[in-house]
Amino acid sequence: MKKTRPQVRYSEEFKRMVVEEIEMGTMTVAQAARYYGISGSVSIYKWISIYGMNENKGRKVLIMTYKEENELITLRRELALLKKQLEEAELRAIAWKSMVDAIEQDLGIPVKKKPWSQALLDAKKQLYPDQDDTASPASANATASANKRTTKGGRPLKRNQKESK
Repeated sequence: MKKTRPQVRYSEEFKRMVVEEIEMGTMTVAQAARYYGISGSVSIYKWISIYGMNENKGRKVLIMTYKEENELITLRRELALLKKQLEEAELRAIAWKSMVDAIEQDLGIPVKKKPWSQALLDAKKQLYPDQDDTASPASANATASANKRTTKGGRPLKRNQKESK
């Protein structure tokens, strides 16, 4: 009859301690097996796969070049800055609205005379003074010619006296 060895169960804390010592370089897998009396190194390799630094094994790993990593960091900083600026602008808008409401209520002066769309156009002109809202002559001519009635040959139709009146 063969002698069977009793089955030994190790606590999770013990397993983590062994894996940590191996990963720190204090000892190798074989040395840890001998030192702690663990039969077979297969168990220790399983512990390393479960509790070790490679516990993220099987998950998606993102590998970037140095340039891509710097660009990502730069974009994240810009995003944080833009979020902060947006929050400040929203707070400023709330403050202005409450001031206008207070002026209108306290003094009885109608401050909001312009319709909202006109106020937006004025704000755009202040933000982007280089852009011109007027249409270029070429686009104006194209629009005007598109509105004219023509014959099949592309010549303008002659208007009757009745249509022009």
